[in-house]
Amino acid sequence: MKRILAIALIFGLFTGLVACNPQKRLARKRHVYMEKTYLELKDSIKEAQVSILNDTIKVLFPENLLFPVGKAELLPTTKPLLIRFANALIKYDKTSILINGYTDNTGGQALNEQLSANRANNTGNFLKANRIKESRIFTWGRGSRNPIADNNTADGRRKNRRVEFIILYNAGTKK
Repeated sequence: MKRILAIALIFGLFTGLVACNPQKRLARKRHVYMEKTYLELKDSIKEAQVSILNDTIKVLFPENLLFPVGKAELLPTTKPLLIRFANALIKYDKTSILINGYTDNTGGQALNEQLSANRANNTGNFLKANRIKESRIFTWGRGSRNPIADNNTADGRRKNRRVEFIILYNAGTKK
């Protein structure tokens, strides 16, 4: 009887451990992958602010680096930087890239929504043209929502005109 109980106890512990371990292993694998991605991005694009929180990476380029004021066309001086960014992202293809375009609060809401969407789309198209798969890129125009600085000053408005990149682990990717 003791032997049967011991076997049942061992079996119960073993099945309990097996059930938890795949999730823990996946979480650890995701964390290590995102940590490597973060370090690669931080090293590749020193001009940008790269931060990581809970396996989510945020990349923010300095204001006025990507676009002229009131325009959605990428500045020629930005393209080499975005190519370096794309080359780093190519190495870490188990990620999705969310591109959020923002504006300051000058101009009308409809204009800002369209401008921010065009900025996000143009940035996404540039990354696609530089070998980032379309299925990994998602773009949103956020207009003047979520300012990161005071829109009452020229410096604040400049900081609010931005494109943010959010890099997420894509659990559906197999490799």
